[in-house]
Amino acid sequence: MRNDLKALQAAASNKKSSKSPLVLGLDLEGINENLLENGVNLTLDRVTEIGAVLWDVNRQQPVKILSELIDEPDHLPLDEDTAELTGIDDQMLEQWGAKDKDIVRILETLVSMIEKADAVVAHNGGNYDRPMIEAMAERFGVKFPDAVWIDSGRDIEFPKKMHMRSMAALEHAHGFVNPFPHRAVTDVLSMLKIFSAYDYERIYALATSPIVRVVADLKAPNWKDQNAVDEFNRVKNKVAKARFRWNPSDKTWSKEIHQILLDEGKIDFGFEWSVKA
Repeated sequence: MRNDLKALQAAASNKKSSKSPLVLGLDLEGINENLLENGVNLTLDRVTEIGAVLWDVNRQQPVKILSELIDEPDHLPLDEDTAELTGIDDQMLEQWGAKDKDIVRILETLVSMIEKADAVVAHNGGNYDRPMIEAMAERFGVKFPDAVWIDSGRDIEFPKKMHMRSMAALEHAHGFVNPFPHRAVTDVLSMLKIFSAYDYERIYALATSPIVRVVADLKAPNWKDQNAVDEFNRVKNKVAKARFRWNPSDKTWSKEIHQILLDEGKIDFGFEWSVKA
């Protein structure tokens, strides 16, 4: 009995001393020239709020939180729609937003948090948060570190029934509501709550796997041949169900997936396809 007790105590001690992975959850709010139609414009677009949470993966708890409003001197005026969505307006930035040297200090704090983390987690970060924060760091002369970036909308294997990838839809699907949506730090905490429902090692493996483009083998049939048309429509329905997207530029149906899924042999769309550069 004594030996069993010692073994349990030793196991508990080793568990406590083992290092838990840390990730840095990041979300930005910003004022953008025309994000919906043109994407990020790093010449004009500016950050208005930074939310960052250093997150202990095993404990599923925050260990350090950064939440700051940012008043960059050359930001575009906050339009009514943006102010209504986020609750942040020009007056609020003027009163509470960090300026000049304080922005440098905040960026340096963010860098130190990232350097402690094994990866940065952001929702659609590659298209928004990463280019925005890296451009901001460059403007203020702060060297931004290299890091593994995890996209919580792309690098998590959600159940097939969860078709929507917006934060609001994912929050609902995981049984909770963010009471303060579109504020940076609360969006981060919501994202990390969802993130923590899935296996971290698998997420990391997906995030570090190259993304490849697969194209469906779907060619227009002889429209006068009804059997060929029926077969074409049957395959097209499968292509659409597999969430391939139509590309008018090269007239193909394609989808981006992780290379690791191909390597594991887990892809079976039920129709012919090929990998394209």
